[in-house]
Amino acid sequence: MIKIVTFFLIGMAILAIFGRLRLPRLPKPRGRTKLKAPRRCPRCGGFIVGSGPCNCEERDT
Repeated sequence: MIKIVTFFLIGMAILAIFGRLRLPRLPKPRGRTKLKAPRRCPRCGGFIVGSGPCNCEERDT
């Protein structure tokens, strides 16, 4: 049982070594890009999801 576990771990280590050798190196990003602030409704202050207007008028009725 110990032989099987040992061979498995050695095999996984070999696969990890070859996997790291084959992966291309990604270039470092030049600058950090920040996310835009979420849109908020000026009337109720809720978040606006999607591209349409806020539905706060419909909720008040």
